[in-house]
Amino acid sequence: MFAYYDPDADIAWLPTGDSDDVVSERVPDGLHDYDRATHQLVAIEVWSASTRLPASILEALPTPDTECQ
Repeated sequence: MFAYYDPDADIAWLPTGDSDDVVSERVPDGLHDYDRATHQLVAIEVWSASTRLPASILEALPTPDTECQ
């Protein structure tokens, strides 16, 4: 589980928990992922992240390719 920022897609993914069975809910400007059984929030996906999150946060996040290596 790791947070990342994909500058090509301009999407930030920020985990808040862990789950093997996730259901996603579309919200304005992104997705919220919930554990199916407990309904706890386990991740937030922010679309157009460069316009919604501070640049300092996005610069600190790895890209998906960097983290997966």
